[in-house]
Amino acid sequence: MKLARRFGGVLALGALVAVAILYGRPVAGFDIQDSPTLVARPGADISDVYLFPSPTNANDVVAVMDVHPGLAAGTGSTAFFDPQVLYTMKFDTRYSSEAVGSSPIENIVIQFSMSAASNGTQQIFVYGPAAPNQTGTSTTLVSSGFTTGTGLINQAFPAGSLTVFAGVREDPFFFDLTQFYKIVPDRKQGSSAASCLPGVGDGSCPTGFNPPGTASDSFANGNVLSIVVEMPKSILSNGASGSIVGFWATTSTQSGS
Repeated sequence: MKLARRFGGVLALGALVAVAILYGRPVAGFDIQDSPTLVARPGADISDVYLFPSPTNANDVVAVMDVHPGLAAGTGSTAFFDPQVLYTMKFDTRYSSEAVGSSPIENIVIQFSMSAASNGTQQIFVYGPAAPNQTGTSTTLVSSGFTTGTGLINQAFPAGSLTVFAGVREDPFFFDLTQFYKIVPDRKQGSSAASCLPGVGDGSCPTGFNPPGTASDSFANGNVLSIVVEMPKSILSNGASGSIVGFWATTSTQSGS
């Protein structure tokens, strides 16, 4: 199927980067609401990226990008992806041979676009894995607009050698935001008393997070929209054990807004 609508050339709104040892430990990244544009278009806001070995198939890896943070619990049937956004997973499979500390440059991408929601569902369109048309902050649809596979939101489906799920999931990120505000008086929600200021404080203010079991998870009742891809390791590693792979995700629109 060909789907080249409205994604001839798009500009990145958000990006989140992680670097992983493909056959080793998993990696994750977290960030939200980086700009007024993303606050205004929450469907383009990337909260997390993850890359980890498949728990069910030793030959596979799983890549995840979570978007639209802050969805209320119980919104599974009413939350949909932004149809004006192109969602892109980017991989640098050559990172092992690049200079230490260098920024990754994508050589493989997997892209996703979504139809407008209709009758309580939404179509998901998958493109790639494929070489990008160009690198950097401008993104265009790969594979000449021909899809690798299509499916429906909240249902797993095959897309070539990939297995894809795109839909609502509980926010996996754990963070004690209340304690954070006590440590760092961000947005005027923490203490600004002199006793809490660095260098002059008397130690009466908290200096760290609560121990496990006593911390409050501020994201416990929140959901996100997740795009999950399980794929053979060979797509990213060419069979090289211990390969270091750069992985990041971007969201883009034609106007950049």
